[in-house]
Amino acid sequence: MKTFKALLFSFFVILINSCDNDNNPTNNVCDTTYVSSAITNAYSAANGYDDLAEFMDLETHEYSVKINAAGEICSIGYQNPSTYTGGYTMEIINTNTNTSYSGVHVFSQTGLDYQPITIPVQVNSGDIIIVKRTILPGYTMLNETIGRVLRKSNNANVPYPVIQGNIEFLNSNFYGTGGPIPDFAQPYIAFGFQVY
Repeated sequence: MKTFKALLFSFFVILINSCDNDNNPTNNVCDTTYVSSAITNAYSAANGYDDLAEFMDLETHEYSVKINAAGEICSIGYQNPSTYTGGYTMEIINTNTNTSYSGVHVFSQTGLDYQPITIPVQVNSGDIIIVKRTILPGYTMLNETIGRVLRKSNNANVPYPVIQGNIEFLNSNFYGTGGPIPDFAQPYIAFGFQVY
């Protein structure tokens, strides 16, 4: 009887220790497609948007997004334009918890480049996040400030909010050496997200 109880106890210990809080171990990675897929799908040509790889010559490109899932932002993704090989200050600000990340990054010019962030930003479901890209001081030409955006094909402002899955894009803004120009386009600044 003692052997049976010990075996039963061992079984339950193993069972409990193997459990995951979301029953989906594939979610426990920094998913770099979480936001980029939402941007690509929500702002597709089928939905009336043009993908402009090099556009909007202002120093800061930013947007606000509501994430309807709990987790953490674990990387930042961007692509330098062909006109600029320097760095950017990349910021991720959780406006609900006042936690943030700010770091300098230099990205690839040939494709979307994800880089880890040193301190992940915790997100509770429903938190509003501001994502910013600001060119570093010292650039020499205005065309170095351009970046990838998604713009309505008819040149109208983006009709925020735009919802795609668990992500709700709330607004955008462009400023520095001009502006502000709100809701003109959606900046293509992605981030990796780990769902809890």
